[in-house]
Amino acid sequence: MGKDYERELQDIRAEESTRGTRQPKRALSLEKERWIRRLAAMMANPNCDRETFLEAIREFGLTEQSDEYRQILALWRKRHGNA
Repeated sequence: MGKDYERELQDIRAEESTRGTRQPKRALSLEKERWIRRLAAMMANPNCDRETFLEAIREFGLTEQSDEYRQILALWRKRHGNA
């Protein structure tokens, strides 16, 4: 919790210090970074099931036809098998 909390706090401070200026690119990169961290944590968790993992991928907007989806699923299979 410590590192995640500090990262969130740092992000909030950065956003607050630039209040009034638009930074959509920064917000999008922060969102993608958080999503990648979430997937990495799920992949590292041996108790996380495949359906939950696939749901998280779909929440980000990846479709089953996309290359990114297939690559992430291949990583899952390599780590957890086809379960």
